Amino acid sequence: MNDWFVVDEFEEGTWCIQEPYHMEGVCSYLVLSNEEALLIDTGLGISNIKEVVEKITQNPVEVVNTHSHFDHVGGNHRFKKIAIHKNEARHLERGHNPEMLQYWVEPEMFIKPPPVGFSPETYSIKPSRPNRQLKDGDTLTIGNRTLQVLHTPGHSPGSICLWEESAGLLFSGDTIYDDPIYAHLPHSDFDDYVRSLSLLCSLVPQISKVFPSHGQTPLEPMIILKIAQAFQQVAQGGVEYWFKESPWGRVRVYQVDGFSLYLK
Repeated sequence: MNDWFVVDEFEEGTWCIQEPYHMEGVCSYLVLSNEEALLIDTGLGISNIKEVVEKITQNPVEVVNTHSHFDHVGGNHRFKKIAIHKNEARHLERGHNPEMLQYWVEPEMFIKPPPVGFSPETYSIKPSRPNRQLKDGDTLTIGNRTLQVLHTPGHSPGSICLWEESAGLLFSGDTIYDDPIYAHLPHSDFDDYVRSLSLLCSLVPQISKVFPSHGQTPLEPMIILKIAQAFQQVAQGGVEYWFKESPWGRVRVYQVDGFSLYLK
């Protein structure tokens, strides 16, 4: 296996392909059936995720992006079939600003040196063209497995989760994870985030595992309720915060019950 990635099979036919040696700790997921495969996100693009996928399966692979941020679409250009929510399809086609990307490949972003051949100076996210634009309620069928698209805006306008009801698996993208929650980006929306969390809270009794796009994985479903409660406490006021500088300017940081929320 490529030593930039750490690969684990958490459920039969459900693989996590993680990039733990970058501070983002990005997780992509490969969902397999006997005949097809679905790759949920393609990571940072620092190393070749397609090589890893091909060592796991020779089945035809379709990519579905949970949203269009650089750390989820870095390997898109290596694949022919790509799906993303309709609100962010255009972002794939224009790629990402190389100047902005430089912040994410500074030496302090790496826990160990990047792979041989990787050049931070020329790091870029190539444009890719989706051949399917998703909307809430769409289904993705991979052999005998079906995942439903849940539109969960807040982190970004086209953020989605993928819900495999029959197995109780929720692939939560950047809507749910156990790290500072980013709702401070130029296109983030606090009220949308609250509504998305309400939707996910309604599913908690049916969820067995949450597979997030960053950090520790899998997570217990109760984390959804904890994050939702943190947002509600901030919305009600009275939660102390401090200011922090970020690549997007000054943000407010709230600490609630062990969760950090970054807001505009």
